[in-house]
Amino acid sequence: MKFKFYSLFISILLFLSIVSLFFYGFSMIHFFDTLFMYALLMFCIGLLIYLFSDGAFSIMGHSFRRFHYVTAPKRLKETMADDDLYNQKEVRIRNERYAFTVPMILTALAGIVISLVFSYLIK
Repeated sequence: MKFKFYSLFISILLFLSIVSLFFYGFSMIHFFDTLFMYALLMFCIGLLIYLFSDGAFSIMGHSFRRFHYVTAPKRLKETMADDDLYNQKEVRIRNERYAFTVPMILTALAGIVISLVFSYLIK
Protein backbone atom coordinates (compact mmCIF):
# COMPACT_ATOMS: atom_id res chain seq x y z
CA MET A 1 0.00 0.00 0.00
CA LYS A 2 2.83 2.40 0.81
CA PHE A 3 4.40 1.71 -2.58
CA LYS A 4 1.25 3.10 -4.19
CA PHE A 5 1.57 6.30 -2.17
CA TYR A 6 5.25 6.67 -3.01
CA SER A 7 4.63 6.12 -6.70
CA LEU A 8 1.65 8.50 -6.62
CA PHE A 9 3.66 11.33 -5.08
CA ILE A 10 6.62 10.74 -7.38
CA SER A 11 4.33 10.85 -10.39
CA ILE A 12 2.66 14.04 -9.10
CA LEU A 13 6.05 15.73 -8.66
CA LEU A 14 7.28 14.68 -12.09
CA PHE A 15 4.00 15.61 -13.79
CA LEU A 16 3.93 19.09 -12.26
CA SER A 17 7.59 19.65 -13.11
CA ILE A 18 7.15 18.55 -16.72
CA VAL A 19 3.98 20.60 -17.20
CA SER A 20 5.72 23.69 -15.85
CA LEU A 21 8.49 23.18 -18.42
CA PHE A 22 5.97 24.14 -21.08
CA PHE A 23 5.66 27.57 -19.46
CA TYR A 24 9.29 28.24 -18.49
CA GLY A 25 11.20 26.59 -21.30
CA PHE A 26 12.89 23.25 -21.77
CA SER A 27 16.19 23.19 -19.90
CA MET A 28 17.52 20.96 -17.18
CA ILE A 29 18.07 23.80 -14.73
CA HIS A 30 14.43 24.86 -15.09
CA PHE A 31 13.34 21.28 -14.54
CA PHE A 32 15.33 20.98 -11.32
CA ASP A 33 14.17 24.41 -10.15
CA THR A 34 10.52 23.50 -10.59
CA LEU A 35 11.12 20.08 -9.06
CA PHE A 36 12.62 21.82 -6.02
CA MET A 37 9.71 24.26 -5.72
CA TYR A 38 7.00 21.60 -5.97
CA ALA A 39 8.88 19.25 -3.66
CA LEU A 40 9.27 22.04 -1.10
CA LEU A 41 5.56 22.81 -1.34
CA MET A 42 4.71 19.13 -0.91
CA PHE A 43 7.11 18.90 2.05
CA CYS A 44 5.46 21.86 3.81
CA ILE A 45 1.96 20.49 3.21
CA GLY A 46 3.05 17.07 4.46
CA LEU A 47 4.51 18.53 7.64
CA LEU A 48 1.34 20.54 8.30
CA ILE A 49 -0.81 17.44 7.84
CA TYR A 50 1.52 15.51 10.13
CA LEU A 51 1.27 18.20 12.82
CA PHE A 52 -2.50 18.32 12.47
CA SER A 53 -2.86 14.54 12.74
CA ASP A 54 -0.54 14.41 15.74
CA GLY A 55 -2.71 16.77 17.77
CA ALA A 56 -0.50 19.84 18.03
CA PHE A 57 -3.30 22.17 17.00
CA SER A 58 -5.79 20.72 19.49
CA ILE A 59 -3.40 21.43 22.36
CA MET A 60 -2.84 24.99 21.15
CA GLY A 61 -6.58 25.54 20.72
CA HIS A 62 -7.25 24.35 24.26
CA SER A 63 -4.48 26.60 25.62
CA PHE A 64 -5.84 29.65 23.81
CA ARG A 65 -9.37 28.96 25.08
CA ARG A 66 -8.08 28.67 28.66
CA PHE A 67 -6.04 31.86 28.27
CA HIS A 68 -9.07 33.69 26.89
CA TYR A 69 -11.18 32.47 29.81
CA VAL A 70 -8.61 33.54 32.40
CA THR A 71 -8.08 37.00 30.91
CA ALA A 72 -11.75 37.69 30.17
CA PRO A 73 -13.62 40.37 32.13
CA LYS A 74 -15.83 39.24 35.00
CA ARG A 75 -19.14 39.78 33.20
CA LEU A 76 -17.89 37.79 30.21
CA LYS A 77 -16.68 34.99 32.51
CA GLU A 78 -20.22 34.68 33.86
CA THR A 79 -21.52 33.95 30.37
CA MET A 80 -18.67 31.50 29.73
CA ALA A 81 -19.20 29.64 32.99
CA ASP A 82 -21.89 27.40 31.49
CA ASP A 83 -20.07 26.80 28.22
CA ASP A 84 -18.48 23.35 27.98
CA LEU A 85 -15.91 24.58 25.49
CA TYR A 86 -14.24 26.85 28.05
CA ASN A 87 -14.66 24.60 31.09
CA GLN A 88 -13.04 21.41 29.85
CA LYS A 89 -10.68 20.03 32.45
CA GLU A 90 -9.10 17.47 30.19
CA VAL A 91 -7.74 17.95 26.71
CA ARG A 92 -8.90 15.63 23.96
CA ILE A 93 -5.79 15.29 21.84
CA ARG A 94 -6.37 14.35 18.25
CA ASN A 95 -4.26 11.29 17.50
CA GLU A 96 -5.01 10.08 13.99
CA ARG A 97 -2.45 8.62 11.67
CA TYR A 98 -2.88 9.14 7.95
CA ALA A 99 -1.19 6.56 5.75
CA PHE A 100 -0.04 9.07 3.15
CA THR A 101 1.81 11.61 5.32
CA VAL A 102 5.14 9.79 5.77
CA PRO A 103 5.40 8.80 2.07
CA MET A 104 4.52 12.37 1.13
CA ILE A 105 7.21 13.85 3.38
CA LEU A 106 9.89 11.34 2.34
CA THR A 107 9.14 11.69 -1.37
CA ALA A 108 9.26 15.47 -1.12
CA LEU A 109 12.50 15.32 0.85
CA ALA A 110 14.03 13.03 -1.78
CA GLY A 111 12.89 15.44 -4.50
CA ILE A 112 14.48 18.36 -2.67
CA VAL A 113 17.79 16.53 -2.23
CA ILE A 114 17.85 15.28 -5.83
CA SER A 115 17.08 18.71 -7.24
CA LEU A 116 19.72 20.38 -5.08
CA VAL A 117 22.41 17.84 -5.97
CA PHE A 118 21.73 17.90 -9.70
CA SER A 119 21.37 21.68 -9.89
CA TYR A 120 24.72 21.98 -8.11
CA LEU A 121 26.31 19.51 -10.55
CA ILE A 122 24.89 21.32 -13.60
CA LYS A 123 26.35 24.69 -12.61
